[in-house]
Amino acid sequence: MEKANLALVDDLSVGDWIRESLHPLVLFSDIPVTIGIVIPRGYESYVLVRHSGPGDRHGGLGDETLSRLVEILSKFTNTPDQCLHALWEGYGWMQEGSIGGILPSRHPKSNNFLRAIFQKSKLLRPIYGRIGMYATMRRIRSQVKSLGHAQSLTLPEGIMASKRFELPNRNYLLMSGSIEEATKVGWNFVRSFQRQSPNLLWPIDRKWILVTEIDFNVTLIGGSVELVKNIINSGQFTTQIFNVTDAIDGLPVVE
Repeated sequence: MEKANLALVDDLSVGDWIRESLHPLVLFSDIPVTIGIVIPRGYESYVLVRHSGPGDRHGGLGDETLSRLVEILSKFTNTPDQCLHALWEGYGWMQEGSIGGILPSRHPKSNNFLRAIFQKSKLLRPIYGRIGMYATMRRIRSQVKSLGHAQSLTLPEGIMASKRFELPNRNYLLMSGSIEEATKVGWNFVRSFQRQSPNLLWPIDRKWILVTEIDFNVTLIGGSVELVKNIINSGQFTTQIFNVTDAIDGLPVVE
């Protein structure tokens, strides 16, 4: 696991333009809630990328999708080495406490017991041969580790004590670094490194912005028409054009 080369951002006003460009969220109104409550207006074109690739999940991108997007986005800014990375403050792996994982392992006694039962039946015998060893011969073990030093993993030292970048309904940890550093953030408490994609990512020249809202199953990108065409025509993603004035209910954000 490689530590991300990211630095704390002291001047949080670097993100004020986002807050000022979001549509207001008006509750209990007859006016439809638009997608502009989470991604700022002002870009030529907008596209959503569905979380349908390997490792993608609700509220986050997997290694492959994130790396491919970073590769494309890096070509559409004059400041790829100066980007702002924002992470929602509420992820469990960041917090003090413990985390449990599951590790599969064969259990010899259970294996012998079930083999005897399956082998006595002509009907069950072929089932055991095909799937028994994999579907039933596994024991779950929990692994508990302290998260007390979460900030010393892939994030900058002292990040959890830093002042939060605040947007309506969400607070974020704000860091700066090259666009490639977005692929190095995550945690490793069980066996393999778990990627944590940024919730907000934009270059200092604001040529584009990437937004992954924790409650959405899509990532939103605003930028130039050429950038959006490149994302769509790459053939690497499932995409859909949208406008910031579109109602959230009409978009596949939570499917």
